[in-house]
Amino acid sequence: MSISIKSITVKGYRNILSTTIDLQDITCLLAPNNYGKSNILSAIGFGYNFMIAPSEKKTLMMQSIADISINKSIAGKPYVFILEGSLDANRDFQYGYQFNWFQNNLAGDHIIDGRIFGEFFKIRDNTKERPKFATIFQRNAADSAKYLPSITGRCDKSLVIGPHELVINKLSYFDDLFYHSDIEAVLEINIQGIDSLTNPEMHFAPRLKVHKSGTRISIGDWVPSYLFDLKKEDKGTYDYLFSAIQILLPNIESMKPIRISLRTQVDKDAPFTYPDSYDIMVKEVYNNQATRLQYLSTGSMKILFLLTCIIRARKEGTQLLFIEELENSIHPNLMQALLSVIAEMKGDTKLLFTSHSPNVAKNLTAKQLYVGLPSDKGVVDFRTIKPSKVKSVLSIAGAGDMALGEYLFDLMLDTETDPSLIELFFTPKDVE
Repeated sequence: MSISIKSITVKGYRNILSTTIDLQDITCLLAPNNYGKSNILSAIGFGYNFMIAPSEKKTLMMQSIADISINKSIAGKPYVFILEGSLDANRDFQYGYQFNWFQNNLAGDHIIDGRIFGEFFKIRDNTKERPKFATIFQRNAADSAKYLPSITGRCDKSLVIGPHELVINKLSYFDDLFYHSDIEAVLEINIQGIDSLTNPEMHFAPRLKVHKSGTRISIGDWVPSYLFDLKKEDKGTYDYLFSAIQILLPNIESMKPIRISLRTQVDKDAPFTYPDSYDIMVKEVYNNQATRLQYLSTGSMKILFLLTCIIRARKEGTQLLFIEELENSIHPNLMQALLSVIAEMKGDTKLLFTSHSPNVAKNLTAKQLYVGLPSDKGVVDFRTIKPSKVKSVLSIAGAGDMALGEYLFDLMLDTETDPSLIELFFTPKDVE
């Protein structure tokens, strides 16, 4: 995986006015409930899905009532999504777009369609003596854009574009452009979210679903089926995964994913047959036989599910994996070991997760922690500690026999009664 994401900016989504997250290898959004942690993850997922969606789906997404802000400080403002990162070891990129949400009136009558009206793509070659970003394409209107036609040209060639189309999608069909592979690389960025850690068992129990392509097992038993194939096709990685599981869950003696054929005693004229199912048999050291994985604790299932997702993300070249409430159902004493295993296992994949627990934050550095701050306008506000204040904060935390994350959690709560602490310790607020 050569392309990587360094930062993500989202604006104009639910209660997010403007938020930029500089991604470390592992980044945590730390805040109590109702501070907007989940909305930041949703805004990132929305922006990524919009970027790769067909025009018809883009039209529907710009009408998504659940995502249009009704906050007085944000209502009517456009949605903005910006990615910054590296295309390879020598080149950086910036890509972003913005659109207006659809609007109606008090009677609920449709007035204005959502329209994409801004978009840009820039590349910087860091091998040059004075590297600077060169504009590959620029859009400042709903129906037109300018793009760079050749390596020696200027960004002035006109492109007709629809209000529900992105330039990057349209230019991906221009395979004679010298930067075509760069456009493809951005469109192949993979951002995935894990949103079912509170009920990990749903990923182990088979669930039958009917799709246009036919009937198949989906959602339900993807973890057992994935591990079954992984063990068969890449035993080294499977053994690596199992060794990590044993570090966190030493009571597990063995683990065997199995395939179960349900096509038995089927009449020849049967119009439908059940597909194969999958399960995982687990032997614990204090049991005299293996049992189905569903008999393990929710926390144990969550650890297996989480590590399988991380292995899969690593193998598939996922750039960013985000996780909500990592600590749910995980014993606090396991958190340091879990984060260490994750850091080693994830490869080049970056992780962004939310937490409301000092037990998670105490295992991370200041750069990895975005702290949720109170807002009298109900607007999301996540910031890091000022670099110049990190030593001071560590000193204060040490004097109180506290880890950095524990002190930051207390400091975050103190800002509710003393707002001056925000400007003293935290980086400046993102501006619109």
